[in-house]
Amino acid sequence: MSLRSRLTTAFLVVVLGPVLVGAVFVAAIMSHLADSRGSELADSAATMVDSTLGTICDRIQGSAAAVALNHRSGGAGDAVEMAELVVDRAVVDGVVFSSLEHADASSSAAVGARAPEGAWIDCGAEPVQSVGEPIVALGSQALVENADGTTSVFTAFRVVDQDFLAGIADAADAELVLQDGRGRQLSAGSVDAGRWAFTDAFLPLRIGTASTDITPMYWTLAAMVAASAVCAVGLAAWLSRSTTRPLAELSAAAERVSDGDLDVRVPVHGSDEVAHLALAFNRMTAQTQAYVQALTASRDQMRGQLGRLGQTLTATLDLDRILEVILDTAMVTTNAEAGIIMLVDVDDTDQLKQRAGEGELGLAEPASVRIGEGIIGAIASTGMPAHGRIYDGKFGSWRRAATEPDAQTIIAVPFSGRQAVEAEQPGARRAWPDEDPTRTELGVLGVLVLYDRVAGQDFEDGDVETLKTFAGQVAVAVENVLLHRQAQRLSLTDPLTGMWNYRFMQTSLRREAERARRFQRPSALLAIDLDLFKAVNDTHGHPVGDQVLVELSRRITGQIREVDLAFRHGGEEFMVLLPETDAAGAAVVAERLGRAVSGRPFKVSDADGGLELRITVSVGIAVLGDHADTASAVIAAADEALYAAKAAGRDTWRIATA
Repeated sequence: MSLRSRLTTAFLVVVLGPVLVGAVFVAAIMSHLADSRGSELADSAATMVDSTLGTICDRIQGSAAAVALNHRSGGAGDAVEMAELVVDRAVVDGVVFSSLEHADASSSAAVGARAPEGAWIDCGAEPVQSVGEPIVALGSQALVENADGTTSVFTAFRVVDQDFLAGIADAADAELVLQDGRGRQLSAGSVDAGRWAFTDAFLPLRIGTASTDITPMYWTLAAMVAASAVCAVGLAAWLSRSTTRPLAELSAAAERVSDGDLDVRVPVHGSDEVAHLALAFNRMTAQTQAYVQALTASRDQMRGQLGRLGQTLTATLDLDRILEVILDTAMVTTNAEAGIIMLVDVDDTDQLKQRAGEGELGLAEPASVRIGEGIIGAIASTGMPAHGRIYDGKFGSWRRAATEPDAQTIIAVPFSGRQAVEAEQPGARRAWPDEDPTRTELGVLGVLVLYDRVAGQDFEDGDVETLKTFAGQVAVAVENVLLHRQAQRLSLTDPLTGMWNYRFMQTSLRREAERARRFQRPSALLAIDLDLFKAVNDTHGHPVGDQVLVELSRRITGQIREVDLAFRHGGEEFMVLLPETDAAGAAVVAERLGRAVSGRPFKVSDADGGLELRITVSVGIAVLGDHADTASAVIAAADEALYAAKAAGRDTWRIATA
């Protein structure tokens, strides 16, 4: 027998033998699973029917007990009211009141549906035995001994009819048949029953469930076996033809490659299939060798970039520096020639502005685009990564804006943040993105964009996953910087008014006192105190007092220059530092502040609605260089002048004595 015949025979035996055995085994398993499935469906339906009937009986028993309890505690009126309640809520169909001591019709009453005539099943009884009458209801009794020695019986019931069985059949996804005395039979359910079970826990019911037809699966299995046989014969013929030449050289070369020798090459003999295999093997080893060298170099470069990235992230809070390192690392990883990182502008949350850029972007100014406009803005608005080629300035249905880079290929990943973006200066908070109802819950924080992969290649799906990692690092870096700035601001500002706090006031006054001594230039300090503020708190409460303090801080900051600093000294006392201002200039500011406060009422709200309060302030003025030379001394001088203003009748200002 030839090598070709031996290979064909051996292959068919090896392949088709297990296929046939497996087909028989699968057929047996399918038959067994079909039977098991049918049994499980029948058991599940029976369990569901019993559970549903059990729940109904529990509710019937609970209703009877509730009516009896209301009768015991409140009399017949309360019992009737409870009976009407459970009937109105469809817990039971009706409740029957009767007395054991009286058998006439006058001793019985009913609420709800009329009690049917026939056999009733007691929900508290043992499993149903055969009955000689048609089963018409499920019921439960509760007995109450009255004060006069009589016993009242309260019977709650559900009528067993076609609708009752239909509800249970729908819940169990089965067909139900109730067959009781005198040949009466009720059925419900639209299932094409092929398997039946029986339950008598509450009602004598036959339960039908659908059977599983696996004949189509047998035909499918037979078709798969036939297709496998055809494929095996064809593959055996191809294998026998392609392996007729000796394979020793190829095997030896493969062995050397497995040992790590990538310089090995297989001699090529002729031009048949094995010769082509040898050529492919030689190309494979050459490309593998080149890939290994490239991967080694890329690994070393990546290791250096990641080390640089880690050092930058841990050593600085300079956001621009961090973004440059992340962008550079992302470009090296994806072989991109250019890239930018764009962040949402603090002052205009619909505007994306460039914060980092590498490579030739072809722009005279940093890139900027509105969200929803241009390619980058459109990608940012969707919140989904995208990559592909740009044709004639268009990427899909989006056209490039004039203020964004021009390139042939692009890959962009938007990133989001949970933190609110804060401006550099306290009081200039930008509640973004959480307070913008037009954005998603997280909001777009920015976009990481790379352009023009090396050698004109397209970016791939794997590059998107890589870029997502770097975009996440950008989001974390931005949030860390913003959190650091926010923490710095919160440590130096008053949480109620947003003004600078006592700690920052001490620092600023020491610095200003040193400057005044060095350059012999005056700086004034105003001590401002609300007049009769205790009466406001005592009369209207502290929440109203807090509103007054917030409004006062707004009016103070509205009357001073940008270079001036306003502080909350504590309680209702505020301080204002006026650099390069003498006593006369400070008096002008104090007069203006007094008019701004007393000129119009403070509108506040309390539990009874809104009200207007007339508020005045007293101001004390002290000047560094004239009245004091140190921070603590100028505060004391300003406070002394404030007390003088209070003593002068309030709603005025006074200058400290020399």
